[in-house]
Amino acid sequence: MRYLILIAFLVVVSMLNAQTLRPKSIYASYFGETITHPGLKVGVTLQLHSWDKTKIKKSGIEKTIQKSVDVSPSLGFFYHRGYQTGAFLLPELSYSRKNSKGNYLTCAFGAGYMRTFLPNVYDLNAKGEIERIHVGYNYFITNYSITFGKDLSINKNIPMSIYIKPQLMYAIPNYLNGVGYFALEFGVNYRLKMNETK
Repeated sequence: MRYLILIAFLVVVSMLNAQTLRPKSIYASYFGETITHPGLKVGVTLQLHSWDKTKIKKSGIEKTIQKSVDVSPSLGFFYHRGYQTGAFLLPELSYSRKNSKGNYLTCAFGAGYMRTFLPNVYDLNAKGEIERIHVGYNYFITNYSITFGKDLSINKNIPMSIYIKPQLMYAIPNYLNGVGYFALEFGVNYRLKMNETK
């Protein structure tokens, strides 16, 4: 599992150092695993490619859709009281469509690393005494998500967007068939001034 951590770290570092990738925005969100287990998630969005697609409706009105492909490395955690705390590193590849009103839809896939920490675990030491021990598991995780958002810079001239992001995370190997987590994010995405693209 340590090799997965190293690989994930090297991939993120290489993406951040690549001259062709430009930071588009930073984001922070409430990250609720199965909604009720609270957590936080922060990350940066790097733009791989963006383009506009224009259509003319039958009414003669021109409709422009902004599209982009991005990569978003993130760090996050969630807390399940009395059971476990999970911390993860998760780069995501996404495809977005945004209309002229600032409404957007994003589909994403991610793969990364998660470590869990279990509380209140005890064992016998070499002296036969009961002592508290630190226990946790390493996981390779994937996630699949759909984001619904609103770009506030379109009509309100605020350089940020708000979004809701339901997602399914799948972790292996420490269960027979892996384990799934349903998570829900509510977040804000702040556009960086250095980014000159749409």
